[in-house]
Formats: sequence, structure tokens, C-alpha cells
Amino acid sequence: MELLQEADRSKWMVHSNHSTKCFTKGDIDRMTNYYRTSLGSGAFGEVYEGVLEDGRMVAVKRFIHNVKENFAKELIVHREINHKNVVKLIGYCIEENSLMLVTKYVANGNLSDALHHDSSPIPLDIRLRISIEVAEALAYMHSQMYTHVIHGDIKPANVLLDGNFHAKLADFGISRLVNTDKTLYTKNVIGSIGYMDPLFARDGLLTSNSDVYSFGVVLFELITRKKATAVVNSVNIVSAFTNALARGARGARDMFDAEIANKVNMKIVEGVAKIAGECLIMERDKRPNMIDVVERLRVLIKTLHKDQGQHRVDLFSLAEMKAATKDFHRSLLVGEGAFGRVYHGKINGGTNVVIKRRESSSILGEHEFYKEIEKSSKLMHHNVLPLVGYCNEMGEMILVYSYMAHGCLGDHLYGTKHHLYRTKPPPLTWNRRLEICIGAARGLHGLHSSQIIHGNVQTKKILLDEEWVVKIADLSFSKTGPSTENTTVTGTTGYGDPEYVMTGRITEKSDVYSFGAVLFQVLCARSFIDASLPAEQMWLAGWVLQNKKEGNLDQIIDPYLIGTINMCSLNKFVETAEKCVADHGTDRPSMADVVSDLKYALQLQASAELAGSSRADEGVVIGVDSDSLAQATASHIF
Repeated sequence: MELLQEADRSKWMVHSNHSTKCFTKGDIDRMTNYYRTSLGSGAFGEVYEGVLEDGRMVAVKRFIHNVKENFAKELIVHREINHKNVVKLIGYCIEENSLMLVTKYVANGNLSDALHHDSSPIPLDIRLRISIEVAEALAYMHSQMYTHVIHGDIKPANVLLDGNFHAKLADFGISRLVNTDKTLYTKNVIGSIGYMDPLFARDGLLTSNSDVYSFGVVLFELITRKKATAVVNSVNIVSAFTNALARGARGARDMFDAEIANKVNMKIVEGVAKIAGECLIMERDKRPNMIDVVERLRVLIKTLHKDQGQHRVDLFSLAEMKAATKDFHRSLLVGEGAFGRVYHGKINGGTNVVIKRRESSSILGEHEFYKEIEKSSKLMHHNVLPLVGYCNEMGEMILVYSYMAHGCLGDHLYGTKHHLYRTKPPPLTWNRRLEICIGAARGLHGLHSSQIIHGNVQTKKILLDEEWVVKIADLSFSKTGPSTENTTVTGTTGYGDPEYVMTGRITEKSDVYSFGAVLFQVLCARSFIDASLPAEQMWLAGWVLQNKKEGNLDQIIDPYLIGTINMCSLNKFVETAEKCVADHGTDRPSMADVVSDLKYALQLQASAELAGSSRADEGVVIGVDSDSLAQATASHIF
């Protein structure tokens, strides 16, 4: 069968949160060495090990029965999801009798094997972290995606573990896309025995609470290390567990894994058991939502670390920092900032990190150093850069962060001499730019929800990891706000809120103004203030709005974007940026509103692409579930 024709491809390709590649069967044959190494099999077919041309390992899922509609459904759902705890979809093959999905290779197998077929100890903090990571992925799918996803088959076998035992949710073969106001009924009940919600099996009603039940079973297995399909005294073990919990958390102690249920940890394990019991309640409306589950599990792991005298950030020795950076060698220098020089380093046997070393001439001192440690250690947000650790030895002040493989947003707009890109990297697509802006807005909203004002929002502080997930960085200028009195004005020239500059009082709306400046730069790929340009062009916001009024936006945006942006999407984006840079803070939107507006701009773009047109007349997209979408699009694929 010939590959998809371009006209049909545009009708089929739904908007996705990360780029995927269409491979030929020949490509797959070569990358798998003709399906030489099998990683496992299931009802769908078999999974093989593969290697891309650039050396990255992948897993190739080959659909033996070639059920086109099922393949289309899984591909459509998986392409919509971009989360650090969901296995990354890299590409697909749609040739005749060769339906295949290519995903990132995950090194340590699945959670079921780790729990039940490997006798190696698994500490309680690792089990809690795995549970939190799966819960975060589900919370994202249920509540934070524009079109929500119900996984439908949550179980330990579908939780993969990477080289550092971080969880990656996999297998979207029976998942569903749903509108927020829609309930799915099905006559064909599909799921895994022991993990499927009994209420769904009984009435065919599928909701996000069905995933919540299955997650409760996963929690049960994590704290008992017993399989959910086991039977005790003629009673299913999960039912025995919930019956025991009905007598209180202590009633289930005999089922806990002795490795973790010691005197020190017992209260934590009982806390997990209580959450599991609530997830397993046989009344849908009484089950917790996954956002609440995440927060409660985070409280438990914080308590565990406190009880064990641990901290969520590590204290490194100066010797470790020197070893990680080859004594701060120039070849590992990747940037410089107000704090000091920034290095690429490796710790713990090869984990990539970014290491910020304070320069003696820095305006940021010990107060800002410890402020960043304190605030970063309290924050757990998907779009805020996590602090790995710090060093404060022999006068050195060093901060260690997770490594961001794609550098900062500014790298991709203007290029840099420090980053791995020695020249300006390939231009970002409009979809990618919108996704980055949404991620950054979510990160700032997360900070504001924690009463933290960033205070120095700019393109250099918006970092991008290997999966293009945004991480807001650098809290050294942050304030716990809003301020009620005048403070010393700090920040970066051109990004500063005029009200803050005039009054010395910083608020969340100061960050909103700075973010508006970022939005204009994303559109035009130039600095917000450029004194080398004619006066009317110097201030980017004014220049954009003037050209918008004159109908000349296409003459000033990044030339790479011309002809690729839907006008409704563009107008919504510019309107959002304009509101952000309003003179008065009271006229600016909240970051929550900015997130909503940018998501709408993205949806307008997706609508135009789905319609196969670069200029959509209609500005609203009506979401559909994956069943109907798969049926409607399978004919276009094949």
C-alpha cells in the first residue's frame, strides 16, 4: 500500500504535543535489524528493540493483526500526550500489513516485573516516587489536556521504569479521548482482570474515575508486593484488602510488604493504604480525583524524607562538583548569568546536570543563594526547573539543576555562542512556540499559586528539556508577594513592569508584563528592546501593535512563520500579548487566564490544520472522543 498522500495526511494528522515521524517499513526493518530482539508480546502483537540512525534506542510495537481502526485510535491518543511520565512516541509506520508504533526505549522493564519477578529490594521512597509520577501523568491526562484522556488499562505492567527508576506510563491501546462534559458508554467492555473498575465492567460507563480505581490497585501492589489477581481464603486479595481497611488502616497491616512496613515507616505506608482504599471505593463519585491524590502522596513523601532526616535536595561536596565539571573546565561552560558561570556536568555515575557557580563579583550573595534553595526545594511543579542539590564549601556557592537538553527559549529565537548550538538552531514551528508559551505560562501560574513572584521572566529563563517540556528557571530574583512596600528594583532591562519600576512594588502582574514581552519575542524572533533600530521599531510591543492596526503583521513576524499561521490563532496570540503589557497591572490578565487564551490560540491553529487549510474561517473546534475520531479518520489513513 502506498504511503499516505499529502492531501489525506493533512486531514488525518491531529495536532500533537510533540513531533512524530512517519517511518517506512524499510526504516523499521533496518532499525530493528529485521526484528531480531523481542522485548515482549501481547494481544496486539509484539514489541522489538530498535536503534535509530542517531544511536537512540527505541521500542517498536508491531500490530500483528493489523486492525486499522485500533491502530489509528492508539496513535491519535498517544500523539496528544506530552508528559515526562508518559513514554514518548517517536513515530509510526502505516504501510500495508505493517502497522507499527515507535516509542522511546525504557531500560528497566515494567513495574509488575520489578515487584513480582525480581527479588531486589525497592525502598519506600522509590515506591512513593513511582506512585507520584504515575499519578501526575493521570492528573495531566484527566484534567490538564485540552481534550481529556482516559487510559483505560492502568496496571503495573503498563508502568515502565527508566534507568533511574522513574515511571513512564505506556500502552494506550484502549484509551479514549473525551470532552470534559461527556460520559462514555460502551457495550464492549475491555480491560485487564484484577485491575479494571468493576463498575465499568457492570454498566459500561467509562469515566476518569475508572482510572482512579485501577490506580488504587497499583498502590495496593506497591505497598504489599502482591499481585492483584491473587486469592486469599477464596476471596480476591484486593477485596480482602478493602475489607480489612474498613476496620481502619491498622487492619491491613498484615498485608503490607515487610521490607517497607517497619516501625519508622508504618504511618507512611498506612497513609498510602488509606489513599488506595479511597480509590477502590465502589461508588464513583466518592473516589478522589488524581490531582488530590498527587498532593496527598507528595505530603507523604515529604513526611518520609523529614522522618528519615533527608532533604529533597542533595548537599554536594566541592570535590564532587569539581569531578562533575572536570574542575570547571572551559569546554563544559554553557552560559553565564547574574549569579555566575553555568556548566554542564555529570553526577552519580553519569546523570547530566547543570551546575551554576557563583562568581565573586556577582550582585547575588548568600541571601539569594539560600532563598533559591529554600523556594526551589518547596516547589514541585511540572513546569518549574527542579533543584537537584547545592554546595556551600570553602567560600563556593554552587547550585545543581536537572539538565535541559534543548537549552533556553532564547537559543531557538536568536542563537547563542555558549549552548550546544553554535549557530541559531532550526526555527521553531508555530505549534511548538505555542506549546512552549503554554508551558511557561503554566509554570508562572504554579509559582503565583505558591505566592512566589518570579521577578525576572525572560526567554533565557524558559528552559526546554529533551522532550521539549518547559521548565521555568532561576528564582534568585523572586519575591514572596505581592510586596506592600517599596523594594529595590531588580530584573532585566526591557522586561520590567513600568509600575514596578516607578513604585518599587512588585506583584504577580509584574511577571505577567514580562511574559507579554516574551510572547512578542516568540512571534518576531527579536529582542523586546533594540536600540539599534529606528525609534518606531525600538520597542517591539509598540511596533507589533502598530503593524497589527495597519494590517501588516505578516511583514514583521519571524519570516519562517509566514504562511504557516492560521490568522485566528495569530490574532488571539497578539491580543493575549497586548493585554499582558497593559500599562496598569489591574488591566492585565492573570497567568491562569493567559494559559486559557494561549490554549485557545493553539486549538484555533489545530482546527485550521485539521481542516486542511492554513486559513480557517471558523475559530472553534468541537472535541470528539477517540472512537468516533478513529472511525472518521481510518479511511483517510488507509
